[in-house]
Amino acid sequence: MKQFSAGLGIILLLITNVHANEILYFWSGGITATSGKVNAVLKCPAEKVRLIVIGSTSDQLYQETIYSSYATATVANGNTVALEISGLQPNTVYKYSFEIDGTADKKEDHQGSFQTFSEGAFSFKFVAGSCNFFPNNRVYDIMRNQDPLFLLMPGDLHYANPSSSDVDPHRTAYEEKVLQQPREAKFLQSIPIAYVWDDHDFCGDNNDGSTGCGLAAYTAYKEYVPYYPFGAPEGSNAIYQSFKVGRVRFIMTDLRSERKMGDIMSVQQKNWFKNEVLQAKNNNELICWVSSVSFSGSGGDNWGAYPEARKELANFFRDSNIVNMFIISGDAHMLAIDNGTHSDFSDNKNNSNYYPILQSAALNNVGSDKGGEYSEGGTFPNPPFSSQWSTVEVSDYGGAEICVKFTCYRMDLFTKKIKVMTSYQFCRTLLADYTPVLPDNLSKPLRVIPDGDGYKLGLSLDYVGKGNVRLLDDKGKVLYNQPDAMINNSFMLDATNLVARGIMYYIIIETEKGNFISNLDLRN
Repeated sequence: MKQFSAGLGIILLLITNVHANEILYFWSGGITATSGKVNAVLKCPAEKVRLIVIGSTSDQLYQETIYSSYATATVANGNTVALEISGLQPNTVYKYSFEIDGTADKKEDHQGSFQTFSEGAFSFKFVAGSCNFFPNNRVYDIMRNQDPLFLLMPGDLHYANPSSSDVDPHRTAYEEKVLQQPREAKFLQSIPIAYVWDDHDFCGDNNDGSTGCGLAAYTAYKEYVPYYPFGAPEGSNAIYQSFKVGRVRFIMTDLRSERKMGDIMSVQQKNWFKNEVLQAKNNNELICWVSSVSFSGSGGDNWGAYPEARKELANFFRDSNIVNMFIISGDAHMLAIDNGTHSDFSDNKNNSNYYPILQSAALNNVGSDKGGEYSEGGTFPNPPFSSQWSTVEVSDYGGAEICVKFTCYRMDLFTKKIKVMTSYQFCRTLLADYTPVLPDNLSKPLRVIPDGDGYKLGLSLDYVGKGNVRLLDDKGKVLYNQPDAMINNSFMLDATNLVARGIMYYIIIETEKGNFISNLDLRN
């Protein structure tokens, strides 16, 4: 009898294990100020899967638990679920876990996190990189330690080159080349992604939608990727999309699925893109155009191969007086920055507006240079056994100006040494009224020291290290800017010829320990 009971117990245990369900892979994206998305792959089909989300802010304990709506994982959709959570608070860190058919999955490694964006003026940092050939790479550990708000991936998330019209190879590519990779998976579980494909993660090297695999690639993307709403109409396989972070509008174009002889974008996509650009201008936003391939490139697999299409957009930028825009690209395995002096491809090259360009690749691949002119130190193709990526820091305090800093990094995979290859900072003027947020975190008040006809401003604060120091006027215009200034509990700012009586000024010092912000009243 005991033997029978033991045997029955083993059988029941085996049956339980066969039918036990759990989350295999997951990642987040599609983040806004009040919502977020998490896509996951389950071990088995499930009727009811939802997110369990708990949020916190720096000045607030954990809030009440929030649940997403239910989704169903079926064999037909590869046991995937796309879960969206709404009703969130802006600028808040949220931790999430999963509930499967009424049972909470409490495994620690099945929990993730993301931070919502701010609704208004917002300073933030993100990392950018593409061309992910060796995915289980320590570059993901380094990028995660830089504490970015999200990862911007302008293509080639993997190099599986799935050219099949069957959806399964495209699904397998996301699982084996991305979500099963320990370092990359850990990164994506805590850092949201904003991602548009290029060739290797679409339908193969240099391919476009004409290969017949576009629908399969599109189906797998929708199942696996946490994306923003598409701008393409129903029935299209295109994945172009846009989103806003504070006062910056990110416009991600799809330069693969609709590419054809003579044009890199469909008419519909170009109309959508132009409308997004004009909306950003009319809404007083800075534009980040995510072009998966280089806009200034001269190679055969970038905008250089489509000169008429490039000219059309360049003429549109000029004729519409698009002032506040910068461009981020991948594809070419190199780091490069242009200050915008080589970004004009309009007729007669007579656009007076400059569009800085950041070329950020390869996260891990051998180097390649696909042409283009870059003002800030030339191009830096990957040497063997190296990783390259960039950070983009946006400084926005609600004033008339938004400042952006590009920094390009290279890491030697053997020595683990990290080198800054080049950097560039620029500011653009918006037309908003200046309503700065001035937290009371300056350890001591500012002292104003007269110095002849001008002023030296003595700043005393509880901090030793490097910081970015800015002086702004009452309209938010940056009058003085010194990145990476050395601070030793004080800083002397020579504001001669910059400071005048009669208005309010603001001093902002950004450090790794937080921001020190205070007003400077010289009106009396």
